[in-house]
Amino acid sequence: MTKMDAPSLTSYDPSLSRAALLSPPQLISFHTIESALSNLLLSPSGAELILSSQADAYRLSSSGACAALPIQTAGQIPQPPLRAGAGAQMCIKTGYAHGDAVLVSKAAAGDGRGNNTGAVSVYSQTSLRLTAVLCDGGILTEARTAAASAYACRAAVRRAKATVTGVGIVGGGVQAVWQLRLLGACGAVDPAVAQVVVKTRSRASAEAFVRRMAASSFPPDRRWRFAHFEDSVRFRRCQLVLTLTTSRSPVLGMEDVALAGNAFLHVSAVGSDSPGKCEISTELLSSADLLLVDSIAQSKERGEFQPGRWGEGTVPDLVEIGTEGTVVNGALAAGTDRHLFTVFDSSGIAMQDVQMAKLMAGISKVAPHEEVCVCLLQTHRAVTGLSPPCKASPPCKAARHGATNWCGASNLGAGTGARLTTNMYH
Repeated sequence: MTKMDAPSLTSYDPSLSRAALLSPPQLISFHTIESALSNLLLSPSGAELILSSQADAYRLSSSGACAALPIQTAGQIPQPPLRAGAGAQMCIKTGYAHGDAVLVSKAAAGDGRGNNTGAVSVYSQTSLRLTAVLCDGGILTEARTAAASAYACRAAVRRAKATVTGVGIVGGGVQAVWQLRLLGACGAVDPAVAQVVVKTRSRASAEAFVRRMAASSFPPDRRWRFAHFEDSVRFRRCQLVLTLTTSRSPVLGMEDVALAGNAFLHVSAVGSDSPGKCEISTELLSSADLLLVDSIAQSKERGEFQPGRWGEGTVPDLVEIGTEGTVVNGALAAGTDRHLFTVFDSSGIAMQDVQMAKLMAGISKVAPHEEVCVCLLQTHRAVTGLSPPCKASPPCKAARHGATNWCGASNLGAGTGARLTTNMYH
């Protein structure tokens, strides 16, 4: 019996077998994604692409030109616990833009002990088939979360027209590493000028974080200068403060910051990404001049402005950062005549993952750049069916991966490449 004569369970729809044979979903390896992210972060134009993807996500979300499905969180009460241990969770966010080419579903998970993982699935809105899986191990979520915070921080810095001399970080986990990477890469903070003041549960954990940064093989990580929170005066002088914990009670209050004496103060609250979590006291939040969120609708169930936190009080007025006129030419447009204390509460929205996946899969409609090449040719073929020639000058050789004359699907410019092999890994 030949293969053609073999019994088929799907003879009623030959397209299923044909599609599986001719256009199977592409698996993009962790190392390909890591290499691409590294090259983006080492280039000003590359970092700008990452931040722009998040700005686009917020604009789409606030304009209503997209859809975000209800967030699913496994391991979160009242769901039964996961076998990974107490505190382990897996969060699934799915979304798409109206009229776009793709629908993206992202799973990000952590065991509650600092070990994170994840993957991103890309579907065609036209065929509805799975076209690519980004096996990112969770680093795309780390990067887009940090990029969103950096976007808000830079907007506050540009509005103030000030130089940042101090960055306070509350929490010394993986996200703290990514926050500093994006702050430096996007130009919001100069590591040669600013000092980072670390506030963690103990001096030992703060020192462990500093050692991790000093020993990092990624050169920009080693440029930062650090101090410990025990120097509370120095922390209070920080113009940028980032809260990056999983706390369910405030870790930042009025006593921790200086509302006077600084040209400006901006706080990005990143850790309260699920119901019940919070990091900033309501007293401090109430004193802010401008309260920014990624999604007002989502803020009602997760983040700093969950109604249950405010008791009999009314939740303050909130502004979505993607609302037209909030950020103009990369700077906050509010409070031009006075000191401005701003807070950005980022609980993470699905469109951030959509735009990040599009960037990394090489299907974003971006202009060529000279400094960066992200060679994800296989992903571009999987999603678009196209094989664009390299537009870099000189052509991208990507000698260490064996690719020649092929640039990343976004035609981002010269840099490294990814070899198209039979198993799609390199």
